[in-house]
Amino acid sequence: MSESKTESEYGFEIRSSIPVLRMFDEAKAKAFYLDYLGFEVDWESRFSPTAPLYLQIHLGKAVLHLNGHAQEDAPITEVNIPVLGLQNFCDYLIAKKADYPKPIPVDPRYQGRNTDLNLFDPFGNLLVFCSQTTEG
Repeated sequence: MSESKTESEYGFEIRSSIPVLRMFDEAKAKAFYLDYLGFEVDWESRFSPTAPLYLQIHLGKAVLHLNGHAQEDAPITEVNIPVLGLQNFCDYLIAKKADYPKPIPVDPRYQGRNTDLNLFDPFGNLLVFCSQTTEG
């Protein structure tokens, strides 16, 4: 995707957004995102040693923020994460034999192919790992 005429004309560039997901339990978040899905920590932040954790993680080019300051009534977030090799990613998760529901790709647009892998994190956020339309 190229820079729009408006962006170059006015001297600014819009970059990729970073979703912020609610997180209520540090250990559960790290077990799910790091150990199970394979994300890596970019940085962690606390206002004090006893303050809730706020962290940035990434997997490939996908970047997420997990917010330990969130309250129970914080909005649930849905994030679409493009992935090439969706079935391979599913197989990678299944091989871990983790205590999470079995990842199963689905065909939400009835195109005759399984394009989406819907996973809920321990806090109700929905991660949709979606296959690219050019993928078979």
